[in-house]
Amino acid sequence: MSPLPEHSHCLHCDDPVDVGQEYCSDECKVAAESEAKKERTKNMMFLGIAAVLLIAITIMLTLG
Repeated sequence: MSPLPEHSHCLHCDDPVDVGQEYCSDECKVAAESEAKKERTKNMMFLGIAAVLLIAITIMLTLG
């Protein structure tokens, strides 16, 4: 069995790529960036809703 040459793996699909490369293709790079953007949006929505709820609870406790 011959040893594998030095390589890395695509950050999106995990296919082998040359050392120093992050993605195997432009499609993988675009897909990974799109997924990261969706994840950031989801996290910001969660933090926004949590902040609104915290403010609402604080107001209710102070007025109640």
